[in-house]
Amino acid sequence: MSLWGTLEGFEDIFKENYTPLFRYVKGIVKDDEQAKDVLSDLFLNLWQQKDKLQINDLKPYLFRAARHGALKMVSPRYQSIELPDDVHNIPADAYNPFEKFVAKQSIRIVEDLIAKLPPLRKEIIELRLLGLKYAEIAEALEITEKKVEYNMREAIEQLTHAINHSSLDKATIAGGLMLVNIIFTII
Repeated sequence: MSLWGTLEGFEDIFKENYTPLFRYVKGIVKDDEQAKDVLSDLFLNLWQQKDKLQINDLKPYLFRAARHGALKMVSPRYQSIELPDDVHNIPADAYNPFEKFVAKQSIRIVEDLIAKLPPLRKEIIELRLLGLKYAEIAEALEITEKKVEYNMREAIEQLTHAINHSSLDKATIAGGLMLVNIIFTII
């Protein structure tokens, strides 16, 4: 019997993966209810097919299935995702109002820089920030791991170039990158 063959095992998989999948799907469909529908279909199908599915690595499978479901919902030609507006909500008690403002501004700057990347590189960065490893990203996007590595390296070079050739404060950008990484680590 597989891990998700029991209700408890399936519930653990659901709890562990729902939030990052929801954020990912919402970035594609831009609507909470549609994102919930995509994930409901995904998990219902997973449960119904539990005895038939042969999945080696569950996390990339879930992201790939979520991506396909979301793309079907919006358009077969849709190629880019965008993180939802509330993804970087900073707890009110974590900072004083000025620090919270600076933190949100730092995150916005980083998001704007990432948004300027080509769609594939942007999606690879966002999946990495959601905690996926290169092999998992490759499987989720149905590309080779070498292509993920190449595009990640190129994305980092593009971001570095944009930062070095901007009038933005480097410490602010570094803080934004750090906050983005911390927030995605926590969620």
